Amino acid sequence: MDTPRRLFLKQSGLAATAVSLFPSEVFSQAAGGGLGSDELLKMLTEINDELIEGLISQQVSLPGERWDGGVADRFEVLNINSTLGFAGRLAISYSSPSSRYYLSSRLEGPMDQAMACVLKVQHEDGTTDLHTTNFHSTPDAAFLVNYISPIFVNLTRLARPGLLGVTGKMEQFLRNAGKALAVGGIHTPNHRWVVCSALARVNALFPSQAYVDRIDDWLGEGIDIDPDGQFTEQSVSIYSPICDTMFLTIGRLLKRDELMDIVRRNLDMTLYYIQPGGEVLTDASGRQDSARIGYIANYYYAYRYFALKDGNPVYAAVCRLIENLMPERIVRYVPELLESPELLEELPVASKVPDNYAKRFAHSGVFRIRSGDADLSVIEENPTFMSFMKGASVLQSIRLAAAFFGSRGMFISEGAEWSGRTVVLTKSHTHGYYQPFPEDERTPDGDMEKMPREKRAMSELQTLDYRVEVTESKGKVSIDIRIEGTPHVPVSMEMSFRSGGQLSGVVADKNLAGSHFLENGMGQYTQGDDVITFGPGIAEHKWAEIRGMLPKQKGESVYLTGFTPFRHTLHLE
Repeated sequence: MDTPRRLFLKQSGLAATAVSLFPSEVFSQAAGGGLGSDELLKMLTEINDELIEGLISQQVSLPGERWDGGVADRFEVLNINSTLGFAGRLAISYSSPSSRYYLSSRLEGPMDQAMACVLKVQHEDGTTDLHTTNFHSTPDAAFLVNYISPIFVNLTRLARPGLLGVTGKMEQFLRNAGKALAVGGIHTPNHRWVVCSALARVNALFPSQAYVDRIDDWLGEGIDIDPDGQFTEQSVSIYSPICDTMFLTIGRLLKRDELMDIVRRNLDMTLYYIQPGGEVLTDASGRQDSARIGYIANYYYAYRYFALKDGNPVYAAVCRLIENLMPERIVRYVPELLESPELLEELPVASKVPDNYAKRFAHSGVFRIRSGDADLSVIEENPTFMSFMKGASVLQSIRLAAAFFGSRGMFISEGAEWSGRTVVLTKSHTHGYYQPFPEDERTPDGDMEKMPREKRAMSELQTLDYRVEVTESKGKVSIDIRIEGTPHVPVSMEMSFRSGGQLSGVVADKNLAGSHFLENGMGQYTQGDDVITFGPGIAEHKWAEIRGMLPKQKGESVYLTGFTPFRHTLHLE
C-alpha cells in the first residue's frame, strides 16, 4: 500500500527518484529543479498530519496527578521530552497553512494539557530531567528550549484566542529555563553550544544582558573544531549537525558572522562523509552513534540556510537529496521554515554532491574514497579499519585479530601512510612473560597488585607485525594483509555485512550463529540489485571468534582464517 509520502511523491513525479535511484542519479535529476517551496511545505505537513490522530490517542488523562496530559516513550515511561515533542507535532500541523488541521480547535486542548504537564514537571530552578540519564539538567532544558522556541514564535504570530493558554505556558517554560541557562553547568563539548543557542533563543524573546554575558563566557573557552572541519566528538550523524544548528542560531540571532563560518567549515567537510543512499560514515564517532546507521538529513536546516544565503549549488544538491530520499526525516524542521519565511524561497539550481574523490581527514583518522556508488572508508586507530558500500549492498565492517596474548592481538592501527588511493595501516606489538619482582621491593602478603608489572623484567619476548594495505581503483578494492613475527598464531579476519541481504559461496560456521567461512574462491553479498563480490577465500581453521577478538557484530559475518605468518590479499568489487 502506498504511504502518504509515496502518494505525494507519485503526484509530484518524484516516486521513481525516491524509491530506486542512487544519489548520483538523484543529483543529476534534481540539478534543474526538485520540489518548490510550496510543494515542500505541503509534503512535510502531510507526513506530519498522518501522525496526529495516533498521537492524540497516546496522551494520558490523570486528573490531579503530576503527569496529567503527558505522553510516554516506547517503553511506556512518561517524560517531558515525549510530552513536549507531542505538543510540537500538534503545533506543526496547527500552524502550517498546508495542513488539514490548520488552526483546528481540536488541537488546542491537547496542546494546552501537554504544556500544563510540562510546567508541572519542570523543576523550580528551570532545569528538566532527561529520564534516561540526566536529572535537574541544564543542557537537557536547553535542548527543549531550542526545540520549542520556533514553535512558540509561530503560534504567537497566529494570535488565536484558543492558543492563549498554550503560548502562555510555553512562555513560562522558556522564562523558567532561562534562569537555569544563565547559571547551569554542562557535561559534554556540544552541551556548551546547545546552551548558548538556547540562551540566544530566550534572549531574542525576552532580552537580558545576563544571557549574552553567559553566551560569551562559554564561547570564551574556544570552539572545538579541528583543521579538518570536525568537532571534538566526531559524531557525524548526531552531535556535529547539532553543533551546526546551534552555531547557526547563535550567529543569526546575535549577528555573529564568525560563527557562521564555523558551520560552513563543518558542512564542507561533511560533503565527503556522505555515503550512497544519503547515509553518513559513523564508524569514527566518539559518541553513541559510532558504527550505527546515520543520515545526512540531520544537516538539512544548515545546508538549506547556507544554500540560500550563499547561493551554494552543492549545498542545494544535498537539500535535494534529502528532500527526494528521506523527507520524513526533516518534518521536524517545519517550525524553522515557518519561523523564517526566507528559508522557503527557491533553492539555487543544484549542482552535484562530490562522488569521485580520495580525501584524508587526518585529525579524525579517516580516509574517504568514493567512485560513484562505490564508497570506501579506512579508519585509523579503530577495530573497524574499513567499510565498503556498493549502492545498497553494505560491508559494514572489516576487523582483524590474532590470538596473541588476549586482546593485544586485535588489530588497531598505530601508524598510517597515504598515497593516491592507497592507505597502509601498521601495528607492531611485543609481549612476553614477567620475571620475579625486585627482592628489595616485595610486599610480605604476596599481593601481585602491590607489585606492578611495569617494575618487572620481561622475558620470552614475542612480536607480531601487522601491515594492511588498502587500494581502491574505479570502485574495486584490494586489501593486502601481512602478519609476520611469532609463527603458528591463529588469525581471523571478520567481514560483517549489513542484515537484510543474501550471502552466497560461503559455508556456515557450526559454532557461531550468523557466521560463515569463505573457504576458497569468491563469495557474494546481494542487496536488491547491488552485489559485492569478495575473495578469494582462505580457511585454514574454523575458529572464527578467536580469543582476544571483539565479539561478532550484528548482521552476517564471513571469516577468513589462517596462521602466522599470514599473507593474503582480499578483493572486493
